[in-house]
Amino acid sequence: MSAESRRPGNLVIGLAALLVACLAVGSWLLVQERSAKDDLGRAQAQVQKLTGENEAEQAALGAAKTILAEITSYSWKDGEHEFAWLDKIANTELKDKLAPNVSGLQKAIVDGKVSAKGQVVDAAARAVSGTQVEVLAFVDQALTDETNKDVKIEQQRVSMTMKLVGDTWLVDRLELLSGDNAGADPSGASGEGTP
Repeated sequence: MSAESRRPGNLVIGLAALLVACLAVGSWLLVQERSAKDDLGRAQAQVQKLTGENEAEQAALGAAKTILAEITSYSWKDGEHEFAWLDKIANTELKDKLAPNVSGLQKAIVDGKVSAKGQVVDAAARAVSGTQVEVLAFVDQALTDETNKDVKIEQQRVSMTMKLVGDTWLVDRLELLSGDNAGADPSGASGEGTP
């Protein structure tokens, strides 16, 4: 065979090798594109999850602050010592523990002519899920009564779980970590102090 007859064979082999190389590069690029789309999809899903959790944290934290201010604010004057915040408790067991003690607490508030103003001074939230958020709150409660006009500040630290029920964030768990009633049964059954 002459050199001229080998050239078309070499050319065919060279073109076939080039075609295989192009197919390999094309396949690699296709896999990389699909992988990038998958990575982008996962990243977008993670952003969406974190955004949802952040929104849940903020909404639950706002509801928790409102409820804690309601729980720790009352007055012995008529109609200002209602316990309407009990309706904001999702946990039936907790609600059942607290409800029987309401009349006793109302009586103690009226008899002692006690007034209280609670304020959440700081709080933080951590989303467990999009419908459950743990909250740690620092509440200062200013207490006065008719016999002692001096204001007593009680600092209470509260751990609670907020649960989304329908469109509303409700209390699912409530625990006093510090203050005069720390460690006491949240129902007030221990007979110590007022909320």
